[in-house]
Amino acid sequence: MVSAIFGIGGGVLMVPILRTLFPELPIQVISATSLTIVMCTALINLLFFHKQKIKIDYINIILWSIAMVIGVQIGFELSFYFSTAIISLIFTVSLSALAIKTFLNRSRIQIEVFNMSPIERAKGSISFCGGGLIAGITGIGGGSILAPLVGQLKGVKTQQIAVYTNYMMIIGGIGNLYGYLTRAFPYDISLSGQLGYVNFLVVGVVTLGSFGMSFFSMKLRGLMNPVLTRKLLAIIFILYCSLYVHFGICIPLNRIN
Repeated sequence: MVSAIFGIGGGVLMVPILRTLFPELPIQVISATSLTIVMCTALINLLFFHKQKIKIDYINIILWSIAMVIGVQIGFELSFYFSTAIISLIFTVSLSALAIKTFLNRSRIQIEVFNMSPIERAKGSISFCGGGLIAGITGIGGGSILAPLVGQLKGVKTQQIAVYTNYMMIIGGIGNLYGYLTRAFPYDISLSGQLGYVNFLVVGVVTLGSFGMSFFSMKLRGLMNPVLTRKLLAIIFILYCSLYVHFGICIPLNRIN
């Protein structure tokens, strides 16, 4: 529901939830499972977006997705060298900055732009490479990072943000998922549905629930004012930051002490 309305993948919410339900799982397992859930829900959202006939620039999709994949792969490799607390801190700081920027951002006049300038496309590529880096490290899927970045680009309308981010979450997540499934799995986990770093039973349950809520989410998305959508997105980011600080940093540190 959240991913369809605001264009974020839901991984930012799933990571704290999965850590609460399965505190014994390594952060990489939670990240991989969350990432797979994000990809599945993004695919469902795109099916509904296609019916709404929201036009986007597919050249932007290709360029920005390539940039995101590069960032995701670098972040994926780095995640195995960072501690749980460091990974949580990286995400929290990034999301806090984006929440402030999104909340303070003034609505600009929407201008019909058919051809985005090369400079603006390059700006987007650099931004999404950085967003992919954070997504690869934290396993959040990237939607919460990408949505505000897409919204800052000239020529992108508010209703196009969710479409762009869902496309990039799928394309960027494929490379990360491939890395998780092909990497040696050193842990002994007895949970049902566990295949390498991904628990496909959890993925299936959450994806089915997401599909059931998609129709209602799309209807609600069409009724919401763009300005209100931006403000609510900023508030959600702040709330998620609080969750992530508690479950991602405070609890691991308490266990160490």
